[in-house]
Amino acid sequence: MKRLTSSYIVILCVAVVALSDSSSAQMRSGKLGVGVEGSLYLFNDNISDGLMKPGGGITLSYSAMEHLGLRTMFGVGQLGWTNKTTLRTNTTTILSGNFYVSYDMIPHGTLNPFVFVGAGVTYFDPASDAGSYLVANNTISKMDINYLGGVGVDYFLSEFVSLTLSGEFALANTSALDMASHGKSNNTYSRVNLDFRYYFFDQDYVTKLIKALQARYKGR
Repeated sequence: MKRLTSSYIVILCVAVVALSDSSSAQMRSGKLGVGVEGSLYLFNDNISDGLMKPGGGITLSYSAMEHLGLRTMFGVGQLGWTNKTTLRTNTTTILSGNFYVSYDMIPHGTLNPFVFVGAGVTYFDPASDAGSYLVANNTISKMDINYLGGVGVDYFLSEFVSLTLSGEFALANTSALDMASHGKSNNTYSRVNLDFRYYFFDQDYVTKLIKALQARYKGR
């Protein structure tokens, strides 16, 4: 019992030190992050008529090893554009589940720039401003696979909390996101994301953090 109590005291002390001085002894590998995300979507099919539309979702991240991260996003958003001929505003609601692999440039730093690539499954549902569906061909599937890539930066407020700003480009595997451009090149869209994330860790992580702290103070 005494040993267990001592372990809890050590863990508590490590947590306090990590929160107060996280920029000096950070350990990211093995940590699982869960976050909420706000997004802005821009449809690139006709960029001059593209409209910014909101979105959001839930994110997960895992630092598999130093410099290598695994990230996922489950979200909903809208693509918007104005038809030049009718001057009507149209929107496409999309539901996405994306998986990314990231290269973390400064994995143990307070500020971690990263690049990422990924792919995802998307369900899309176009409609006009009047609410009528823009289905030109009922045989067209509303399920699609998107290919993704972009850049971002993690800012760690502490060992357990971060803010992430990222921008990504998505290439669809269909020309029907607006249900109008059939037979043309595949649609694309861009997305800017702001993510607030909380991190969990296990006993192995605590051991690594203690060693990092010991190495830091040993050198003083």
